[in-house]
Amino acid sequence: MVFNELIFFLGLVPISVLCSFFDRSAEYKNLILVLTSVIFVSWGKPLAVLLIFLTVISEYLLGLAISKTRKNPLGVVLLLADLAINICVLVLLGHNYIFPEGSALSLSTSVIPIGACYYTAKGFSYCFDVYAGNCKAEKNIFCLLTYMVCFHSLMAGPVVRYGDAEPLIRQRTVTGKMLNDGLVRFIIGLGKNVILAPAFTTIKLAGLAHADTTLAGSWLGMLAFLGECWFSFTGLCDMAKGLGLLSGFEYEDNYRDLSVSQLLTGFVRSANTTLIRLFDDVFARFGGSSTFMASLGALVGCGLIALWYHISKPFAAVGIAIGCVLLVERLFLNKLCQKIPAVIKGIYVFILTLPLLGGLYFARLADYKHWLLSLVGQGNEYILSISMKNALLGNIFLLIVAFVVVCVPVRKLLTGSIDRLEHRGAQAMAVCRLTKTLLTAAVLFVSVVTLAAQAVR
Repeated sequence: MVFNELIFFLGLVPISVLCSFFDRSAEYKNLILVLTSVIFVSWGKPLAVLLIFLTVISEYLLGLAISKTRKNPLGVVLLLADLAINICVLVLLGHNYIFPEGSALSLSTSVIPIGACYYTAKGFSYCFDVYAGNCKAEKNIFCLLTYMVCFHSLMAGPVVRYGDAEPLIRQRTVTGKMLNDGLVRFIIGLGKNVILAPAFTTIKLAGLAHADTTLAGSWLGMLAFLGECWFSFTGLCDMAKGLGLLSGFEYEDNYRDLSVSQLLTGFVRSANTTLIRLFDDVFARFGGSSTFMASLGALVGCGLIALWYHISKPFAAVGIAIGCVLLVERLFLNKLCQKIPAVIKGIYVFILTLPLLGGLYFARLADYKHWLLSLVGQGNEYILSISMKNALLGNIFLLIVAFVVVCVPVRKLLTGSIDRLEHRGAQAMAVCRLTKTLLTAAVLFVSVVTLAAQAVR
């Protein structure tokens, strides 16, 4: 089961939310959350549930042991043991290298819903925070179970730290505002995934097809690939944030608006903010806080995070390349960053981002080289193909919407105008609120129809 399946958001989510209102106690709400999370995880392979419960037990026992030994070398040994366990779980569930696809023990159908990458990051963060003294070891295993298996963040984060979640696990209240905000946020994320991301997929395929490569297609196709990744990722983050609000949890965002104010460093840190913060905390704890060590940590971190998503040569190469750029920026450009004009920053980030992240798209070096050469027109017979023209014209409205969402000044101008209009009077406020509600309902309706059509196919 995944976040954008009809059975998930028309079945499991309403059941989870409605059943949680039958009793006000946090223990009951946690029980409902655990049961629905188990259903969510076990939808692909029931074996995954056994592995999940085993890892929860290991985190519980290691957390208690680390709390008693955190001030001596044994605490570091236990933390490394927890890291090793989580790496094994990540390889088993996230990358599926142990059992071949099609075998009885294969977990390929449960890789996506389990969100093994974020699950293991969350588990390690708990033991690390206990070791660092950021939170106390949990003695109630049911509270830790609720934290670990909660399905809200098992897709694209955030990496919720136990110290932040623990008070809400023990006592929380779902207000009417939280229900409204959570539902709206979930629908916005669903629309990004189901409506906007596929539009970029169409443009990407039209522009990067080798049989029809053109100059403009090479540039626009790769931009569409990055747009597809961005809206898929941020859409899942919005859905997770909305699900949390529906259950009484206020998660922080796992991404922030794209910005070039801190050059490529800031651009990279705009996504997976909670994961990057976890890595920074770990490296600062064991590697030091000097400028050189922080720069080296950025290099190592980019390589590890790339492999965290996919163990392959292209991902490793792209991660290391981006890490090298970040290292140079922190060592030599950090002080000059504020003096560089915004336009120059934008050009610099664009020139670096497109070819570097473009390496994630191609599995073969020859294909990547062919695309790089096509960026300067080599091997192109014409500028824009017919398929690319049709893809752009067919999705022009969605591209405008996506531009408004991504472009911060335009979005703030639009939202600011709406806010000022709402304050003109009760009638204006009613019209604005009704319009927002109708637009949100339209996004939900189009998303449901689109997913239903895909299911019929």
